[in-house]
Amino acid sequence: MIFGTTITRSQQETFDLGYAIGRALESPKIFFLEGDLGAGKTVFAKGLICGLGQPDPDDIPSPSFTLINEYLLRFKVFHVDLYRLETVQDLQSLDLEEILAEPAVIIVEWAEKLGSKGLEDVILVKIDDLGGDNRKIEIQLLIPGAFPQTERGTQSGDSPLNLSEGDRGGKEG
Repeated sequence: MIFGTTITRSQQETFDLGYAIGRALESPKIFFLEGDLGAGKTVFAKGLICGLGQPDPDDIPSPSFTLINEYLLRFKVFHVDLYRLETVQDLQSLDLEEILAEPAVIIVEWAEKLGSKGLEDVILVKIDDLGGDNRKIEIQLLIPGAFPQTERGTQSGDSPLNLSEGDRGGKEG
């Protein structure tokens, strides 16, 4: 896995970084993608999905309106977009506990709305727009329960829309 900071200078380089990570992935992982609107989260996610075996990036629509797209590739893949969710009820209606419990690659855009309580081995991908097509992409392993809270936590700046405090779908160790 590629941890650390990378500067990409085009959408293609952002895609290629995701692709390289997808190709190198040896087991299912959860990826939380963080960044402003238009930062490149979906471009990175498309690269990751193509690296896992999807031959054509044009066949990977953004899940902005469907909220969850599923692919059967080298691993089962769920691409989730939480941008439009505003309430805990919206979040709970997605049955994310079941998805997060699956042995799958799970890519969550706007994951700061979810929080990470009870999740392990989450890879945080922070994408910062440096202007033009330049992006700073930081990739780090997230310590359980330590999802950084940012002003982007929700559209209104409130705390994340955490799922229930109870069982997180058996996603342990």
